Amino acid sequence: MTNEFDLLLTGGVVVTGERMRRADVGVRKGRVAAVEPGLEEGGADEVVDVSGRYIFPGVIDVHVHPVYLDSVEGCSRVAAYGGTTTILHYAYARTGDNLLEKVTEMKEDGLANSRLDFGLHGGLFEAERQLDDIPAVFDLGVSGFKFFMPYIKEGWTTDDYHLMKAMDMLAELGGMALVHAENGGAIDYLEDKLLSGPDAKQHFVATHPAAMEEEAIFRAIRMAEVTGCPLYIPHNTTVRALRHIREAREAGLPVFGETCPQYLTLTEEVIEERGALAKIGPPIRTAEDRAALWEALADGTLQVVGTDHAPKHKDVDGDFLEQPFGSPQIETLLPLVYDGGVNAGHIGPVRVAQVLSENPARIFGLYPQKGTIAVGSDADLVVFDPHRSFTIRAENQHSNAGYTLYEGHTVLGWPEMSFQRGRRVLWEGEVVAEPGGGEFLATSAPVA
Repeated sequence: MTNEFDLLLTGGVVVTGERMRRADVGVRKGRVAAVEPGLEEGGADEVVDVSGRYIFPGVIDVHVHPVYLDSVEGCSRVAAYGGTTTILHYAYARTGDNLLEKVTEMKEDGLANSRLDFGLHGGLFEAERQLDDIPAVFDLGVSGFKFFMPYIKEGWTTDDYHLMKAMDMLAELGGMALVHAENGGAIDYLEDKLLSGPDAKQHFVATHPAAMEEEAIFRAIRMAEVTGCPLYIPHNTTVRALRHIREAREAGLPVFGETCPQYLTLTEEVIEERGALAKIGPPIRTAEDRAALWEALADGTLQVVGTDHAPKHKDVDGDFLEQPFGSPQIETLLPLVYDGGVNAGHIGPVRVAQVLSENPARIFGLYPQKGTIAVGSDADLVVFDPHRSFTIRAENQHSNAGYTLYEGHTVLGWPEMSFQRGRRVLWEGEVVAEPGGGEFLATSAPVA
């Protein structure tokens, strides 16, 4: 006689974007089959007692760059150590690249090597030439496309004409524009003026002023409004920009905002302490900005926390201006948001489930397959011990970056095990999911 469940988690507290409740979770054929108290243990092939733990929906990290020190496979492995079960990668077409070819290559890479389920965003570094590829990439199951308003000196900027054209195209296709919003010309001028000499890091934040992030976000929202294009604004850092996002959402515009754990847990002092290791674009800002971001997560102005995981080699003794932007973040997403949010009293566990699982799934068209724990949903589950203390150090992290901005930082709460579609991913402290086990997920834009 066949048992009712392949896997049964008993004794835990199920946390979704709707509520918290004591319930068991039964899994059959990779999907959630039951969520209720007192499920019969004798009717399961495998029973795992998770008493005293939370059961979160698998974390969805929608902002990952697998093109630096961590590959597609590497990102999936490192993410899994932190409780993430689904990743949305940026497939970048750099200057001279064909967007369709780059997205196709990354999709094939993921199918062959990813340990986790994954989706893709297109990234255009030469939009004027690459826009024509968008319809074919959209047909591959990619609905979000990223454009850069800064980085004029590097040649990566999408000017207003082509950003407007891209939004118009995406509105017609049913896609979404993802826009890195900072005023590129102003930043380039300020860099030329201030970033020279050995004390360049002291002026780094001043070259990326909050006002120029605010101005670009306002401009991107207005263009999206005119074209009717859904707009996703990644890595928001400053209180100054939140007003425009809040007003757009109150007006009913399909505008969505993300912030990152580094902006929620660090302040600009880390740049002085860690130098180029903490060089991130946009920069880590003030304690006032940090507090405002938590408030914006709590009140719904911001909907998502993603990592912007971009581990790169940096010469901390070299020219600060020449060092690349980015840092490793993917492994500590859930612990930092939980500890910094719940333990500090900014948000509750339900909101954690919303900003790390449910909202990402809803915004990118993956809900309710992903992002919740409900009958019929994929059995993507994270067993989280809210009482486990863990001190983050480079030596216990798994990225090839070799460093963490949280060296010596202790959090209360750490993922103990995870499952994707009912299969073990994180088990007894190790990632046991095999490369190539991940499935590709077609995304779609949210319905306004």
